[in-house]
Amino acid sequence: MYMPYLMLSYAAAALLMLVCSRVCAWSVPGLRGLNYLSWGFLLGLVSVLLIAARPFTPAWLTILVSNQLMAGFVLLVYCTAASILDAPMRFLPWGLAAQAAMLASLSYYTYAVPNLTARIVIACCVCALNALAAAVLLFRYKEPVLEPEVEPSLRSLTRVLAWLAVFIAAQNLARAILSVLYPSRDFLYLNLIQTAFTYIGMLMSAAAGGGLIWLALWMHRRDLHRLAQTDGLTGLLNRRAFEEILASDLRRRSGGDVVAVLLADIDHFKNVNDAWGHPAGDEVIRKVGWAMREELRPADVLARVGGEEFIVLLRDVSLEQAEEIGERLRRRIACLDGLPGKMQVTVSIGIAANHAVDTPDELLRRCDMAMYCSKQAGRNLVTAYSSFLGRSRAIAMESRVTARPA
Repeated sequence: MYMPYLMLSYAAAALLMLVCSRVCAWSVPGLRGLNYLSWGFLLGLVSVLLIAARPFTPAWLTILVSNQLMAGFVLLVYCTAASILDAPMRFLPWGLAAQAAMLASLSYYTYAVPNLTARIVIACCVCALNALAAAVLLFRYKEPVLEPEVEPSLRSLTRVLAWLAVFIAAQNLARAILSVLYPSRDFLYLNLIQTAFTYIGMLMSAAAGGGLIWLALWMHRRDLHRLAQTDGLTGLLNRRAFEEILASDLRRRSGGDVVAVLLADIDHFKNVNDAWGHPAGDEVIRKVGWAMREELRPADVLARVGGEEFIVLLRDVSLEQAEEIGERLRRRIACLDGLPGKMQVTVSIGIAANHAVDTPDELLRRCDMAMYCSKQAGRNLVTAYSSFLGRSRAIAMESRVTARPA
């Protein structure tokens, strides 16, 4: 097949993907990685146009520059994936070094020892290396440890894109091997093998571009979802997110499964703001939140639900175990140092466990009553709502105190 015609069809595909990436970037501000992708498709577009102009332009432009741009396109695909996933671009220096080595090798096989097959093998190997780097990055991506209700899962999409990158690398390596076995004598008139691989490469590049745009949109959606359900001061979940997770947990659990909810309120917090100002109060809230996060298990869910209130979902614990966790939190916070003005803060904690048939509102109501009892009994206490209390006594807010003041 006459190569310039084939390259023009490749250029049309690259131009289409370039326009798509720019339209998405302009219409959805904040999408990560699409600038890299746009530059990548621009490099690919220029590369194939230079190759199409080979009968009329010098070899350094149509061979050296065009192949550098094509390999640069695949390297920018790696950079796009890293930017979208907010991952470090550790392979980038190696990729640039491979580009430099390719330039030297192509120069040798263009001017010193002209060899079309060697040039194809070198370019294919560098593109395969860049594609494998993108595949490794996508395979290694791990989602943040957040609740599935808070953000959509990206595991399936990243795996699909990773395997696509592996296929692109395999396609380049297969082309290199078959180019050695069945060399093409004239680049302007490609044999069946080179034509087939060129079409496959065009399709795979377009698929990779579309997949990365989709991944960028999903990541943007996840970031917006997380922002809507995250407390801006502490970075913890907010009340809305916590209530969704609690409701989901209660729906999934059978009659014998137990969860507990722990509500902690900073004692005399108004005095902190009055004496030291709101910036100091914000610092206290942050440090209390961090201290609680460090003491809790990975499976526990911590959220800030009010000005100075924190709530914890404790999974698979008995009421007695929840009391032990609450006591540990109370002691940790009472010993916090580095607070503004060397102040000391304490928390009052209430705990309630779910019944066989329970609603989120009822469970939170009992937990709030237990915390209120800690406040009434002198603060800096852990109070558990006794599960054996009848409704009439619950309304009277009777609960038992399980810890003494520090």
